[in-house]
Amino acid sequence: MIISAVMTVGIIYLIKKNRQIKDLGDALLKEELEKKELEKVGVAITTQESERTEIARKLHDEVSALLSLVQLNLSIVHQEAQNGIVDIQSLEKSTRLLDLGIDQLRSITKGLVPHYLVKFGLAKALEKTIHQKMEQLTAKHNFNSELAIDIHIEEQTMIQFYYIAHELITNLLKHSRPSDVKMSLSNEEDILKLEIIHDGLALEQKDFEKFALDSDSLGIMNIKYRLNIIKGELTFKRTKSEGIINLSTNLFTNN
Repeated sequence: MIISAVMTVGIIYLIKKNRQIKDLGDALLKEELEKKELEKVGVAITTQESERTEIARKLHDEVSALLSLVQLNLSIVHQEAQNGIVDIQSLEKSTRLLDLGIDQLRSITKGLVPHYLVKFGLAKALEKTIHQKMEQLTAKHNFNSELAIDIHIEEQTMIQFYYIAHELITNLLKHSRPSDVKMSLSNEEDILKLEIIHDGLALEQKDFEKFALDSDSLGIMNIKYRLNIIKGELTFKRTKSEGIINLSTNLFTNN
């Protein structure tokens, strides 16, 4: 009798324990499934945000920069018009810039990297970009490349370097308003370097560092983000007669 009672109690205890174990297992399984779902959602959100950030970056680097030049060019047309001068040539330049902007938007929607850059390389792409931007303001400019024709630059490095240079040139024209700009692209002991010398308003290194620290400008954020990717360096120097900007990165230690 006592044995039967003990066995009964033992069975009931085991049943309760098994139920508790099952409930705990179900809870752990549910928690694991929820965790995996959250991870999937997290990955989706991260991917979506990365894509949005990249689209915003491209819109700023490519389209916004062109529209800024259109705005600047049209302001010149407006000033001329107030003096009774109709500047057809400047209007045509603005139209060409808008056409370029439309082409850039099409490229962005297709998720393409700059076609001209990939096809012709960094030197040709920079030369083309500089010429397009400078001719809108009739600023004197000179671009010289000392890169070997057969030099190999990793695509990631080339793209990020190009966009940083693109941003620097746009900001230079927009804020410094130079009348003479000299640029040189070179490779010195596997250091890819772009030097920009101009006669406009110039920053010193401490000015740029303070601005980069305090500013929430998308352009500055883009530069900092891209410099980090290629482990690049950007320096500013001001003399009595000119400003000097140097952008550099190592060709083989960025991966």
